[in-house]
Amino acid sequence: MSTTMSPEMKQCLANCMECHRICTETAAHVLHGGHVHSEAKHLIALLDCAQICGLHADFMARRSPHHTHLAKECAEICNACADLCEEHADPDGEMAACAKACRTCAQTCMAMSH
Repeated sequence: MSTTMSPEMKQCLANCMECHRICTETAAHVLHGGHVHSEAKHLIALLDCAQICGLHADFMARRSPHHTHLAKECAEICNACADLCEEHADPDGEMAACAKACRTCAQTCMAMSH
């Protein structure tokens, strides 16, 4: 494995970190806001997404040859989280922003999985 990081990998890492941040913030928003959409499956999806994004970013940062395995899983989990975010009422735009970050991350992770 190369010791340098390609521009595509750098972008994927940045997208993973952004998705981690926004999913964590969205989970807190749901927990503290008393919204109708605070059911367990959505909170679990947000936290799963945040964690896999952080983990995948760590693997890329250290140039682990195993990051490609995680990239596919990360994309799958990000898309599942985005689906749930898009299903909910979104009066303040938090869910749309989260779904967008998840979709962007999923796209670059899928490219890393090949």
